Amino acid sequence: MARLILLSLLLSLTACQMNSVRDVSDIKDILDKRVAADTFYAEDNCEQALPIYQSLAASQKSDTKSLLRIGNCYAKEKEYTQAEQAYQQALLRDSSYSKAWYNLSYIRAQILANTVKEMYSHTDPSSFNAEKIRALTIKVLAPFEIELEIEQVD
Repeated sequence: MARLILLSLLLSLTACQMNSVRDVSDIKDILDKRVAADTFYAEDNCEQALPIYQSLAASQKSDTKSLLRIGNCYAKEKEYTQAEQAYQQALLRDSSYSKAWYNLSYIRAQILANTVKEMYSHTDPSSFNAEKIRALTIKVLAPFEIELEIEQVD
């Protein structure tokens, strides 16, 4: 009976030790991926960094930094919809993540600027609302330093 208890204890300890070896190996793998992704990101190589960050974000349910970097990579490419989604996912994981809020605000401002610019380009200068649209466009686009050709309405 004592041998059976001792054998059970040894098997339990061995299983715990194997789990911790796997845990250490997993941690090392995650750290290696993080270093690689951060290195590519620092080199402005989002093409290489993006899939690594996506893998990290998928495997680590509390990883908001990878989601932020995913959003930043998409934002650099002006892929605003994907950037917005990445920032929103980061905020679902941590609603007080101020960098994600800031970047989400910036992306939404870029989307607004693009929408207003499109509205302006499709407005007939002789239409009833042309002057209002022109004034709104100038106000909205001012922080973005986007210059428009403003036609004079006779």
